Amino acid sequence: MLTRDLNKLLSEMSLEEKVGQLLLIGFEGRRPNREVAEFIKEGKVGGVVLLSRNAEEAGEAADLICVLQKLATAGSHALPLFIAVDQEGGSVVRLTEGVTVFPSNMALGATGCSDYALLAAEAVGGELASLGVNMNFAPVLDVNNNPRNPVIGIRSFGEDPELVAEFGKMAIKGYQNRGVATVAKHFPGHGDTAFDSHLTMPRVPYTMERLFQLELVPFQAAIACGVDCIMTAHLAFPAIEANPGLPATLSETVLTGLLRQKMGFDGLIITDCLEMQGVTAAVNPEQAAAMAVGAGADLALISHSLERQRAAHREIMESVRRGFIPLVRIEEAVGKILRLKQRLFTTEQSISSSGRSRQKVEVSRKLGVASAQNSAEENQSLARRIAADSLTLVRNEGGILPLKLQPNEDLLIITFRGRGLTLVEEGGGFVSGLFHSLRKRHLRIEERIVAISPEENEIDQIIRELKERRPGMVILATQDAGLYPGQATVVKRVAAAGFPSVVIALRTPYDLAAFPEVKTFIAAYGFRTTTLEALAGLLWGEFLPLGKLPVSIPGLYPAGYGLEGFD
Repeated sequence: MLTRDLNKLLSEMSLEEKVGQLLLIGFEGRRPNREVAEFIKEGKVGGVVLLSRNAEEAGEAADLICVLQKLATAGSHALPLFIAVDQEGGSVVRLTEGVTVFPSNMALGATGCSDYALLAAEAVGGELASLGVNMNFAPVLDVNNNPRNPVIGIRSFGEDPELVAEFGKMAIKGYQNRGVATVAKHFPGHGDTAFDSHLTMPRVPYTMERLFQLELVPFQAAIACGVDCIMTAHLAFPAIEANPGLPATLSETVLTGLLRQKMGFDGLIITDCLEMQGVTAAVNPEQAAAMAVGAGADLALISHSLERQRAAHREIMESVRRGFIPLVRIEEAVGKILRLKQRLFTTEQSISSSGRSRQKVEVSRKLGVASAQNSAEENQSLARRIAADSLTLVRNEGGILPLKLQPNEDLLIITFRGRGLTLVEEGGGFVSGLFHSLRKRHLRIEERIVAISPEENEIDQIIRELKERRPGMVILATQDAGLYPGQATVVKRVAAAGFPSVVIALRTPYDLAAFPEVKTFIAAYGFRTTTLEALAGLLWGEFLPLGKLPVSIPGLYPAGYGLEGFD
């Protein structure tokens, strides 16, 4: 265990080892290759982030974590690794099998019950800790008030900064209750952008007054409640940083001046991945690592290239030797890292058990991991309850819902193929499942899966098929229709043709603005199995709708709106 005197430990570490603690790396494949393993054994890595490419199933993750920690603790100082994942819930989760996948943050916001955020985080945190994961890149504290935001959306709790702050605080408490370090993101705020920082550097053009009234509110609340870490965003904030080409991640004015000095944050500052184009448009990842550390970051995240990771280690070392980064800055960062590791590895996990074998983790592909605090069944039940309580019936003109199909009537589902719409989803995400949930309730059912933004010829074919089959009901499951105009065209043409239909937004509820003429509309905030099963129940009237919009639909409905019954 990390029970040694940390000041003494810090004094015994070489500069090479200290710089190694500042690197948070990722790698390809199910096991680290020889070169990655050697890099870890050399003491040049402070933590590892696991993505879906490394493990999707709980037992597999536990085995991998055991391997990684054994590599790290074989060194002279036996320092364990941070093991991090993005297990946000909803569209962004890395582990999908043998764990409980909870609905999205926006679904939580739609319930109006912040206790759900606490309970969900405790459930997820307990499952992660039982596998040896000690850091979750969550919660997302971005205030999503831009309908055209392509990367945050349902990852946000909503558009009200106070609601985001309250739900965020409860999530932080829940993870910490289970011994998992929390990482609030993406500072200073990625919610009001129309571009994805994986692909470019978005610009947030607002005044400091506006930022403190909106974007920064959840982060200030998180700091007040003791969040462990804050992750930076690769965005330009001209009101804070005068250099237009310098993203927040690399700005001393943002990280030290604003976050440390003005807002009083004393935890770890972690960069978002430095291989994202929001940074690499200006500098290469290894230069970015040195610049970020010099600006005030404590952990530099490089998720992919070992060559870049080794180069970053060399770049930071050279920057210290040449006086560009003061040694005191390195020691300050390492001190924070060691203190957090000491807390994590002396409360919940010993170094030897931080990655447990498959036999020691109770895993069920159907039910999930049973943590020490909750059974797998209890976690699954909680996820189902949240999903049901979040569903928001926005319109039910004509009383189509609940469905009243006769046994001989056909039900057709039109689903837009939305797998991995953003890079953060790693090509994963949506898997068609609404068909299976509805089939339990109605036998005459068929699903038509079409392109995310179908072209005119595909749309014409859909309408021809509908006219030939004359189904009793059409369900259209949209995904970010405002960003993919072909979806709106399909919905409008189905409505114009007079077919009875229900539109379900599987991501953000902003979709309704793209086809305001539709008569029946449900906001679901997600596409995972738990949400789809709840949707099927709502469509058949097995429970009443309770959810309220956590974001406004421009020109149509304010945040907080939602029908409280089918009438």
